[in-house]
Amino acid sequence: MNRLKMMVLLFVLLMYKVQAQTENELTAQEKANGWQLVFDGKSFAGLQKLADGGWVVKDGLLMATPIPHGKQMDIITTASFDNFELTFEFRAAKNTNSGVKYLVTNTFPGKKGTYLGLEYQILDDLHYQYPERGELRSVASLYDLIPADPKKEVKALGEWNTAKIIVNGRHISHWLNGKKVVAYDRSTPAFAQLIQASKYKDLQNFGKAEKGHLLFQNEGTPVDFRNIKIRPLTNVK
Repeated sequence: MNRLKMMVLLFVLLMYKVQAQTENELTAQEKANGWQLVFDGKSFAGLQKLADGGWVVKDGLLMATPIPHGKQMDIITTASFDNFELTFEFRAAKNTNSGVKYLVTNTFPGKKGTYLGLEYQILDDLHYQYPERGELRSVASLYDLIPADPKKEVKALGEWNTAKIIVNGRHISHWLNGKKVVAYDRSTPAFAQLIQASKYKDLQNFGKAEKGHLLFQNEGTPVDFRNIKIRPLTNVK
């Protein structure tokens, strides 16, 4: 191997090592700004499975596994959060149907023990077709309530998307690959009307929780997560 080829190989290996070191890690600046890891890339520390199975940690990824019995198998954070900025990367495959729920609680009357909350939809919009209300259940939408901006930019299946959820008091927004795609005020009569027209209409006080868990859905289709980070917000609107 000549000198030039050796240098190129060493450069590629170095870049790979640098990238591998930065996944699921916080920079010094992020730490100074109050960011925390939700997922450390190595274990389920800080996470709790709501069923026996459904998730594995492999190669720095939080990965949903196939479900043999057809029942949903979700995983939640052990901690609860109120006002925050959450960022994460997700990778969808063909027919992926998943989501990240926030302000999740398990105290709804008649549903005690079931963890429910507002949801950032993760979906393969190309192949997975909802038979009803599909426009409200596309990727990055507020599931069943507000559709994401139709001009959203989604990466190809198998590539990584960057998502962000900001909860700042009554103001909440969803972001996809650097662009805001959903924004709403959950204290308004208009938002209450959206709930009454949705599958959540019979859940008392749905969407009003001031604090709750994060939940990652496994409905039996492939989805991977990494670089899940959160920081508290103090200047609440």
